[in-house]
Amino acid sequence: MTYFRLLLLVLLAQVAVAQGSNSTLNQDPVFTTILKRRLKYPRQAQLSNRYNRVFAGFNVDDRGRVQDISILNHSVEGDYVGFEQTIITALKKLPSLNLRYTGSYILPISFILVDYRQKDRQFVPKDTLYVQDLAGRVILNEIKVLGSNVNSSERILSGRTY
Repeated sequence: MTYFRLLLLVLLAQVAVAQGSNSTLNQDPVFTTILKRRLKYPRQAQLSNRYNRVFAGFNVDDRGRVQDISILNHSVEGDYVGFEQTIITALKKLPSLNLRYTGSYILPISFILVDYRQKDRQFVPKDTLYVQDLAGRVILNEIKVLGSNVNSSERILSGRTY
């Protein structure tokens, strides 16, 4: 019985160390800064008042390159208005990352639509993932991308500055 407890303790410690070392990708300035800069609200989504939360899965290989990019909650609508392609393009253009970030990740990205015509009301997506989609991957902090359904000429005409 004590052998089993010791084995369980060692196994849990290894899982905790693996999670701790991979989760530092959230604090990597190259990853977060460049990705936030490259993720833009798709114009088609703004024009059609669409908002969504997309979960992107990807691996960082032993050379630090982002590989095997996939959308874990694919939808025809998300593909049509450009959410999914925006994410895939931004992830593909990332420079090589530090080798210590090797592993599998899930990156949640929320495209939040702000409707300035309705007292700055935000439409925040509520999508979630199924447990089987996790499959040993590290879940990163969510990135929020803001969009608006009001163009600049409407803002000027209404007398409000945003």
